[in-house]
Amino acid sequence: MTRRERIRNTLLGQQTDRPPASFWRHFYHREGSAEALAEAMLEFQRTYEWDLLKVNPRASYHVEDWGTKTKRPGTGPLDKPKVVESPVKEPGDWGKIRALDPTRGVLGEMLDAEERIAASVQGDTDWVMTVFNPISIAADLINDDERFVDHLRHHGERVHEALRAITETFAGFVRETMARGASGIFFATTDWANADHIDRELMAEFGRPYDLKVLAEAAGGLLNVIHVCGPMAYVGEHLDYPVAVVSWDTHAEGNPSIAALREHTPKTLLTGIDHEGTFVKGPASQVQEEAREALQESGGTRFILGPGCAVPAVAPMAHFQAVREVTLACA
Repeated sequence: MTRRERIRNTLLGQQTDRPPASFWRHFYHREGSAEALAEAMLEFQRTYEWDLLKVNPRASYHVEDWGTKTKRPGTGPLDKPKVVESPVKEPGDWGKIRALDPTRGVLGEMLDAEERIAASVQGDTDWVMTVFNPISIAADLINDDERFVDHLRHHGERVHEALRAITETFAGFVRETMARGASGIFFATTDWANADHIDRELMAEFGRPYDLKVLAEAAGGLLNVIHVCGPMAYVGEHLDYPVAVVSWDTHAEGNPSIAALREHTPKTLLTGIDHEGTFVKGPASQVQEEAREALQESGGTRFILGPGCAVPAVAPMAHFQAVREVTLACA
């Protein structure tokens, strides 16, 4: 099978020649331009031939055009950018967040990267763009989780005003992304859909309505993914989202197993490997054993082997080859 055939059969619950797999990580030293980011993604794809290419842009791309500034401590591949300036400090600052033209600035740069990726893989490999949900974007504009929750509780209308602008901006960005040939979006909640950071009531008010407006712009995509991040994640509350694939960390505290979630949804599941534990610490034989266990638990249908979230940059590259070997051995 081709990669696209394998993915499409998986979504339909039909037989495949082997289980599909998709893994992703940051390349911090290669995320500074559209050209460098695209080449990093394509080189990673060419090396491991993932069945689904998740575009993994720099982690601050979604807030830079509103004034967030980052700085890397060095120039090496493990030098992760740190936020050094955020636009929202006081409740009144939410009024500064206005809708943006998604074809300009950093967002336009990401669209450029998408075009470069599409030109290389279109028709051969499905690709999805990482898009953060509006509440996550708002949280990153203040970069202080405790203060953000306080603003949600006590200055909610100000935050809603900003969320409307964020949603308009990223609905446009998703529309532009789909026009560039994406098979869907990887819609990530970061920390704002788990009990560690937010309760269900706040999530229902400040999360879900805006999520659905952004996702509506990707409705034509076959491969929209909802990624519910972190421990004690509200995975069940997102199963009715208009997506084909559900991604979460099955190894994190309080999260459902693959088998348990399978009882509640017919959607394709994307998970399996403890990305911060096993994948980083190894050994490769343990990574492979965990992969085999996940594939067995999945029941062999509607399942894509992957990490619980982005694989840390410190993980050995040999571990990517190790999981690939497991899926190839199933052919």
